[in-house]
Amino acid sequence: MLNPGYSAQGRDKVLQAYRQSRVETASPGELVLMLYNACLRNMKEAIACISREDVPTANSHLLKAQDIVDELRGSLNHETGEIARRLDSLYDYVYDCLLRANLRKDARLVEDALKVMTQIRDAWQEVVVSHD
Repeated sequence: MLNPGYSAQGRDKVLQAYRQSRVETASPGELVLMLYNACLRNMKEAIACISREDVPTANSHLLKAQDIVDELRGSLNHETGEIARRLDSLYDYVYDCLLRANLRKDARLVEDALKVMTQIRDAWQEVVVSHD
């Protein structure tokens, strides 16, 4: 726990340094896991924002989730064959759900995307843990 004597700005700097350290020391598998977790966090936040009709913040979280899906999609090695093709198809579905959810402010579409990404993240987490 951070020292309660820290100012909000001081806490932010400490947290930023901690996050930076985690990224710099993470394995490639852990970095992908961090992306999945960030994507899921943004989707959950978007659902909460949509439910309270906070459209600007929902938009921000959905755009961040879309950016992460784009990053994951761009990192696929298509030379690995079927797995990459299937992941690409799933990422395409998730991205489409997020795009439509953002246009319609429809939490159900985000929930659909969340279910798929949660399954992918859980499978990836098993891979990362089994290789540590």
